[in-house]
Amino acid sequence: MTVLVEEDRNEFEDRLGPSMLRTGANPASKNRDRLMFVLALSPHKIGGVEKFLKFLAAALDSAGWDTVLCFDGPVSDVFRAYVDAPNVFIERLDSQAPPGFACAGELWRLLRKHKPRIFVYAFGGALRIFPWLAKMAGCKQVFFNDHSSRPKGQSSRPLILPKRIIARILTAPLTAIISVAEFTRSTGDALCVTSAPNFVVQNGIEVHGSDLRRRAEFRQKFGLSNKDILITQVAWMVPEKGVEHMLRAAALLLRKRSGVHFLFVGQGPLLEQYERLADDLGIRKSVTFTGLMINPTAEGVFDASDIYCQPSVWQEACPLSVLEAMSAKLPVIASNTGGLPELVQDGLSGILVPVGGSEQICAALELLLADSHLRRRMGEAGYQLTLDKHQIDNTARRYADIFLSEVRTNQIAKEVLPARALVPVGSQYNEQRD
Repeated sequence: MTVLVEEDRNEFEDRLGPSMLRTGANPASKNRDRLMFVLALSPHKIGGVEKFLKFLAAALDSAGWDTVLCFDGPVSDVFRAYVDAPNVFIERLDSQAPPGFACAGELWRLLRKHKPRIFVYAFGGALRIFPWLAKMAGCKQVFFNDHSSRPKGQSSRPLILPKRIIARILTAPLTAIISVAEFTRSTGDALCVTSAPNFVVQNGIEVHGSDLRRRAEFRQKFGLSNKDILITQVAWMVPEKGVEHMLRAAALLLRKRSGVHFLFVGQGPLLEQYERLADDLGIRKSVTFTGLMINPTAEGVFDASDIYCQPSVWQEACPLSVLEAMSAKLPVIASNTGGLPELVQDGLSGILVPVGGSEQICAALELLLADSHLRRRMGEAGYQLTLDKHQIDNTARRYADIFLSEVRTNQIAKEVLPARALVPVGSQYNEQRD
């Protein structure tokens, strides 16, 4: 089926018929305010970001707002059906890479078409011309949503003065930044590229527990023994995710014991290379690569698993796959880098290991494999953390509260959000920690 973006209504109806008009079909939407969210990604599955967008649109709808989602690339029919709602509009905005000149003309057209009061952009960095285009088009508030992981070893420090001046000019219209982790807030603030307040609202997921039926169905589908302990990583198959280190840890472990199986979920440019590495290491029979899964959570990936690993090399922000694993009551082994220590409490809900440490990953796995009570205790602790702090409907409401606040100072959303959800840069508020 051909993937289509929203077009002028008359032309769209002529081509597809009234039954295919999903966004903007509600006449009342003509009089509703709109928020435009520009994302430098192309949705092809139902992952954490896609789920967040659905919940955010619902939160905005309850406040009487429409949501316009603009993506960099094709939009899958699966995602289009998933977010289907009268208040959701989908557009395509290609070539969003900084500084954004390549898509400036198309973005201006979309801004004039939808006339949003609030403009938000995410992924690809803050330093683009988007804030000025939004401001000139009449947007009252402009936000940057910082989800970005950082390269391995990168230490943030202020840009040199000429670059800092340019950065301050580009970001001058920003109302605020919303970061998904204290790590992203602190490293972003260190660059000194904007004077806008910066708040931390960590990612959220649909907390679901574990499902024995889906566990059995998933294992049967992929020919996995019900007796094996399944060790899983869900990731884009690239070096930054530490897949090679995970495979080498698997080889070390499988020399010492049987009864375990390794599962790698996801696609990417190095998938075939990692499959060959598993062959070269002599562990291919104990490793399963699933390739792309449209909705890993709903398809039972986490239900079927016993231990989850996130051996990232780069500095992760707030990986949703870790939260999904914790929601399924899995103990987590993760690299001690970036925002991962904000999610995985070492010794309580999981084990933190050095970046690139295959031997340390293997040792952590041995510890968990030897003690089922420890696995269960860590899994329950992680599950409780997701219940307390990472429920997606709460996260969406917090975003909506910030976006819809009319306050244009460092006190933005002071009244509507609990203090623990916010970390305003340079303000008198402090995050409350347990």
